[in-house]
Amino acid sequence: MFLINHFFSSLSCEEKISLKCKMSRCYRLFVVTTGISEEQLGKVVRDQFGWDGEASSWKGEATFDGDGTLYGGMSEEEAHNEIYEAIKKINPTAKIKTQWTYMEDLPYESYGDDIE
Repeated sequence: MFLINHFFSSLSCEEKISLKCKMSRCYRLFVVTTGISEEQLGKVVRDQFGWDGEASSWKGEATFDGDGTLYGGMSEEEAHNEIYEAIKKINPTAKIKTQWTYMEDLPYESYGDDIE
């Protein structure tokens, strides 16, 4: 997984999104943690797992909001467990919650004229 993420780090954002969506399943990832800093969270999620996004902190919680992909049939739960274990190595008492939004098949509403 590291080699794939290393390859993607050299691409522009538009190239990443286009290529990632063709190869795998695109997700929006939101992580909320307590017990680690936003810098530590960003290092884990961006640097170790290759997700694009921003880490921030507010009222004692560090959060990450970003985009990325799951490869090779990896489930959301398996990806959560990888991130969870990496954060627990930093602080075994940290609390971690992840939210996964599958971006390729979102519900939508259409309005206007019928166009064939």
